[in-house]
Amino acid sequence: MNILVTGATGFIGTHLTGELRKHHRLFILGQFPGDPEKLGLPGYIMDDDIPRLAAFMREHEISGIIHLASLYLTVHKPEQVKALVDSNVGFGASVLEAASLAGCVRWFLNTGSIWQNYRVEGDAYNPVNLYAATKQAFIDLARYYIDVFGLRFCTLKLCDTYGPRDPRPKIFKLFKDCSESGEVLKMSPGEQMLDILYISDIVSGFCRLLDMLASDEPVGEQYVLSSGEHRSLRSLAETFERISGRRLAIEWGGRPYRDREVMVPWRGPVLPGWKPMVDLETGIRKFLNG
Repeated sequence: MNILVTGATGFIGTHLTGELRKHHRLFILGQFPGDPEKLGLPGYIMDDDIPRLAAFMREHEISGIIHLASLYLTVHKPEQVKALVDSNVGFGASVLEAASLAGCVRWFLNTGSIWQNYRVEGDAYNPVNLYAATKQAFIDLARYYIDVFGLRFCTLKLCDTYGPRDPRPKIFKLFKDCSESGEVLKMSPGEQMLDILYISDIVSGFCRLLDMLASDEPVGEQYVLSSGEHRSLRSLAETFERISGRRLAIEWGGRPYRDREVMVPWRGPVLPGWKPMVDLETGIRKFLNG
C-alpha cells in the first residue's frame, strides 16, 4: 500500500515510519527542505500549489494518509496564534483538499490529543489549551471532506508518550537530565495524574488503526491509546529513581500548577483490537538504555 505521512521526522513519526516501511511504500509530505532526506524516503515539500500536490498523490497512487504534523505549544503567546492555526488547521486543510482532488486517497488517519477533552466526564469537547482547540478545529473542518467525498477519516487521540532518543522536553527526559546534571528541577506539587505510553505501543496502535481504515472494518470517529493506568507525577519520579538508581533533585511546589492543569486524564473509547504491551518499569529501562 502507498501511504503519505506528514510529520514523519518527529519523534513518533520516525518510529512509525521505521515500522511501516517494512510492509508499505511510504512517501513523506514535509514542511521544510530536507525533510524526506532525513529518513531516506521519497517525498514532497509542501507549498501553496494544492493541484500540484494532488498530482503527486495521483502519480504515486497514494491510498491513505497518516497526519502527524503539528505545532505543539503547552502555553501560547499572542504572536504564536497564527503559527498554531496555520500548522494545525491550515496545513491539514490543504492536504485534505489535495486528497479530494487526487481521487485515489481512500482514508485519512488523523492524530489528536486527550487534551481536547479537559473534563473527565463524558466525551464532550473541552480544550485544555489553544493547541488542543486547533486540533479540534481541524477535525470539524474535515467533516466537509468526509461527507462530500466519502473519505474514511478517524482521529487517534494520544496520551503522554516516551521512549529512547526523544528530543522533546517530556517528563522522563527532564528526569534523566536532572539525574545526570544534579541540577534542581522545579516542578509543581506533583499530584496530577498522567497516562503515559511507551513508543512501541503508540506505533502498534497506529498500525492497528491503519489496518482498520484500509479494510472494510467499521471505524468510529475517534479512538484513544491509553495505558489503562493513571500515575501521579510524584509516583513517576519515585519509580524513575528506583529503576535508575539515581536521586532526583526535585523541588516539589517550585512552580505552580498551570492554568487548566489536567489533574486526571480523560479516558475515551480505546482502540479496539489493541492493548499496550510495555509496562511502565520495562519502558523506563528501555528509555534509560536506549
